[in-house]
Amino acid sequence: MNPVKLFLILFVVASAWFPFTRPIAFGDELNFAIIQPGQPGSPKEAQPVMDALAAYLQKKMGTDCAVKGVYFNELDPALAFLHNEPPTWGIVRLGFYAEHARAFQMTALASTRPGGHDTDIWRLVVSTDGPGDWKALKGTVLGNMLFEKDAASCLLFDLPSNRLPFTLKGTFRPLSSLRRVIRGKVAGVVLDRSQYEAAQALPLMQNIAVVHTSQKIPASPVIWFGKTDNRTRELTRILLQMKEDRDAQTLLKLLQTDGFGPADPDLPRFRRGENGAACFP
Repeated sequence: MNPVKLFLILFVVASAWFPFTRPIAFGDELNFAIIQPGQPGSPKEAQPVMDALAAYLQKKMGTDCAVKGVYFNELDPALAFLHNEPPTWGIVRLGFYAEHARAFQMTALASTRPGGHDTDIWRLVVSTDGPGDWKALKGTVLGNMLFEKDAASCLLFDLPSNRLPFTLKGTFRPLSSLRRVIRGKVAGVVLDRSQYEAAQALPLMQNIAVVHTSQKIPASPVIWFGKTDNRTRELTRILLQMKEDRDAQTLLKLLQTDGFGPADPDLPRFRRGENGAACFP
C-alpha cells in the first residue's frame, strides 16, 4: 500500500478513537501569581503553598500543562514581574485590581471567599478619645491595603487620596498599629473584615471606635491576564469545584479561603480611572 495512504488511514482511525483525550495543547503553561500587597510574611515563606497549588492544578489539568506559581506582598516587585514575566492568571488584592486591571487586561474568573464571605468590608478605626467624624482626622492613617492608596481611598471614601484631610500609608502590621492609635502616634487604622473580626479578641478594642465603614466590596478576585481561551474555562471549573473536593481541603486552608465562588458580576466597575474618572466611572 502507498505509504501516504497508510499514514492517512492511521491518522483518521486514531482521530476517531481518541477524539477528546487532550483538551490542553502540549507545552501549554498555566503559570500564576498571587499578589497581595501588605500581607505579612515573605514570598519565600509562601512558596511551599504556591507549589502545592501548582501541583494540585497540574494534576487536574493534565501532565502536559505546566503550572508554576509565585507570591508577592510588595507592590514594585509584583509590577516588575507582570511586565517582564507575565503569568497566565492570578489572585490579586482588590486594590491592585482597581489600579491595574486595564493595564494588564484582567478578566475575573472567580472570587475568593475568606472566612466564608463573598464580600469584604473595610473599617476606619480610631481611638475613643479621637474625633467621631473621619473628616476631622489629621495625621496618618495606616492599613495593609493602603499600599495602593489611591485605589484604597476610592474604595473606602469614594475620593482620591489627595482630597483627604489625612495621609494614607501602608503597613504590614495593621493589628499591631492599633496600639499606636491608642497612644496617639497615628490618627487611625483601616481594617478589612478578617482583621476587624480578629481584633475583637484584643482587650485594647475597648479603646477603639469605628468612624467609617465601606460599602460591601468584592474580596480578592481570581483573574486571567489577556485573552481568554479553553484553559480559562477549565481552570474556572476546577477552582469552583475545590470546595467539594476532599483532596483540596488542606490546600484551601493554606490559601485562607473555604473555596472559590463565581466571579463578582459587579467587579468591572471597580476599575479606577476609566473614562477619565478620578475614582470609578
